[in-house]
Amino acid sequence: MSRVSAGELGVDQDTDVISPDGGGTSTLCGHLPAWYGLFMRWLLPFLLLALSPGMHAEEVIRVTWKTTHAAAPAQFTPPASDVLPAFRMALTALPESAIVALALSQPAVLGLTNEQAATMRPLVAARYELIAQSPVYSGVGSALPYCFAAVQAQEGLALVHVPAAANAQTPVLLFLHGYGGSFLWYQHLLAEQFPKSLIICPAYGISTSTISGDYVQECVQAVGARLGRAISRPFLIGLSAGGSGACHIYTQHPERFDRLICLASYPSENLLLKFPRDSKPAFMAGGEEFFVKSGDFARRIARVRQQAPATQDFTVPQADHFFLLSHTSLTMAKLREWLTRP
Repeated sequence: MSRVSAGELGVDQDTDVISPDGGGTSTLCGHLPAWYGLFMRWLLPFLLLALSPGMHAEEVIRVTWKTTHAAAPAQFTPPASDVLPAFRMALTALPESAIVALALSQPAVLGLTNEQAATMRPLVAARYELIAQSPVYSGVGSALPYCFAAVQAQEGLALVHVPAAANAQTPVLLFLHGYGGSFLWYQHLLAEQFPKSLIICPAYGISTSTISGDYVQECVQAVGARLGRAISRPFLIGLSAGGSGACHIYTQHPERFDRLICLASYPSENLLLKFPRDSKPAFMAGGEEFFVKSGDFARRIARVRQQAPATQDFTVPQADHFFLLSHTSLTMAKLREWLTRP
């Protein structure tokens, strides 16, 4: 007869739990059915493990914090300003997938041309179909109402993907969104490709190009406080306008981050020689981007490499500004390489 200690079950004395013939269990509670022995032997350990401290299922959480560094309300000119009141009303009533579809029908709201919006529609629609099928992401509320708020927020906001069994050794990706706000598909795509990473997506108005280092630091600290552990030197990833903002923040506080990865953007002229010599920044752009075809991208990266010899760059062949969606496999393979190199 196998036995389990009282401490393991939470009772005051040792208790017989399984009869040798599997026909039932005789305990101080009386005769129990045969399945009880099977449960105690095989299923209970997994249940106890799942309920133990530090063991959590994959989830997405909303983290807020008090701040004086939130983005100022977005300012638009016609024709975008003409539809802004209706767009803000829709933000309170519709799911993000419908909101983005509406915005793409009025592309000026997102700073897009009609041609760019036409390219984006099927790519984004496919991503939101995957979100709708995801048990983790299908119920996550959008950050867009926060991004398009009519008044400056008194709290910061971040959506955080927390992988199962996350701990102090879990890799951390800090992602700065591009123009148009913090879309949920950004995080869903990263979580799909890097499911074992903690992915922090701060929301900052409609563009993180001017996001402050203070806001980002507050965000990291707030996430750490929510999870009960300090977060040290995450990977800083910026997309488009977020890439510009990430370059500014990284050159101001390189000690706060493991490295910088700039997507669909490049550093401004005044930052080209401000990268620390031992830093390893990486820059990716679509081969059809105007700044790539003009040679400006290569020129700027060459200047950065003069200062930081370990600088990496990559152009996605036959891709435009939206290569993250149109050339996902190639983009993510390169991103994975950069995130894992010493």
